[in-house]
Amino acid sequence: MKKGHWALQNERGNILALTIMRRLVAYFPLWLIRPILFGIVLYFYLTSRRARRNIARYQYRLRRTFPKLPQLSVWRQFMAFGDSLLDRFAVWQGKIRYRDLLIEDDKALFNILRKPNQGRGQILLCSHFGNVEICRAFANKHPYFRLNVLVYGKHAQAFNQALQEAGAEKLSLIQVETLNIELMLELQKRIEEGEWIAIAADRIPIRGAKTEKVRFLGDNADFPQGPWLLSALLKAPLNTLFCVKEKGRYRVKLQPFLPVISGAGMRRRQNILLAMQKYADLLAQECAKNPLLWFNFYNFWNDED
Repeated sequence: MKKGHWALQNERGNILALTIMRRLVAYFPLWLIRPILFGIVLYFYLTSRRARRNIARYQYRLRRTFPKLPQLSVWRQFMAFGDSLLDRFAVWQGKIRYRDLLIEDDKALFNILRKPNQGRGQILLCSHFGNVEICRAFANKHPYFRLNVLVYGKHAQAFNQALQEAGAEKLSLIQVETLNIELMLELQKRIEEGEWIAIAADRIPIRGAKTEKVRFLGDNADFPQGPWLLSALLKAPLNTLFCVKEKGRYRVKLQPFLPVISGAGMRRRQNILLAMQKYADLLAQECAKNPLLWFNFYNFWNDED
């Protein structure tokens, strides 16, 4: 595992922060919590030098790629993350409701999600941008839509435990470190039964070397092969999901991205590289529209210099 790998990021204070946030949301209205949030975020901002440096790296590359963007603030990005964390608990407790969403999607795809007996499932590409937890909460309440979320081991346990303690319904989480045969058979079964699989397309695996370098905001960065290999092996189409907060409401963008990744051997690898670059370009455009909503606080480009 590389020195700058996200899994090696210092986790101190995370459980404490989650516990404080969960209890605040449980007992107080959101308008009263937000001033308290300032103090919590300020503590982590002052004590997280590495994360501040990594966000500064991201903002530098973003403004270099999109020169017309205004000057950005590392502090405001920390606050945006705190606000996002607050809303992740609030949605499970009914303080964010369906009427607070603005749906921007492909109508044919949205109809698939609303109908029973929809046939084979598909893959949903997510990222650590915006707040996809909002969508996961509402998807969990849908009578016909069954969503499975691939997560990376212990790094998601504390967060998801805190969500369930806050009132979240039982989440269908699949712990994964590598795409072994047993896991693939299980995922194949779920796809055949019409269930969907959500996977992060911007976090490299904890173990193994299933990554490729693609251009993101002007420099090479490691992106995972996992989502694209899943599409090829499971014969499942790919869709993108972005959920961003705009003027107090969440805009949900659910759109088809690519059909099944085809080919074998070198041809398949080339198709995966093309798909990964297309996704990285799309993610860069989303970051340009909402520059403070990128929440990868580790050294994404692995440049310690």
